[in-house]
Amino acid sequence: MPLTRKPEILVAILALALTLTPAIAQSTPPPIRDDDAARLDVLNESLGQALRQAFAGGEKGELAVLADALRGTALPLDEAQAALAGDWNCRVIKLGRSLPIVAYPEFRCRADGSAFEKLTGSQRTKGEVHEYDGQLIYLGTGFVAGEVPADYADLPPETDPQSTPQFMPEVGLVEMTSPRAGRILFPRPHLESETDLLVLTR
Repeated sequence: MPLTRKPEILVAILALALTLTPAIAQSTPPPIRDDDAARLDVLNESLGQALRQAFAGGEKGELAVLADALRGTALPLDEAQAALAGDWNCRVIKLGRSLPIVAYPEFRCRADGSAFEKLTGSQRTKGEVHEYDGQLIYLGTGFVAGEVPADYADLPPETDPQSTPQFMPEVGLVEMTSPRAGRILFPRPHLESETDLLVLTR
């Protein structure tokens, strides 16, 4: 059938295409707070300061754990998203400020779709993983076990470390090095340390 016999069909298809194109071409940016975006911008500076302090004063065993945590090149974005899914052993390493390095025992974490949560231990975190500037970032809420955390997007604009309950905005760079290993780097967290690492293994 000649296309000119059904111009109204062509008009309808064109109108539909124009309606859909913006949604396909543009991805919704994650709801990142300005101060958290600023912390991500200084990740390398924060990590560098923390590593200098850790290696200057850390214990040999904890430094070996740190070296293992930082080993491995981050996977490309699409591979990293697939590798993150599932249950994990997760270990927090705190670097800098009050102590050179503190490596905690392993706890349990889980990633399901965009959701990520540290399930055990006294200090927990719960949030979502987003694509941001070609990388994966974690936006979540830090909280104490037993509390019901507010969503990251619902946290008050000002952060008060002395508040009760203590809900802290947390931002981190997610790097998966294989389907069995990865890490989340948290620059300049509001509590205790210069940089935190959440080390993922299974």
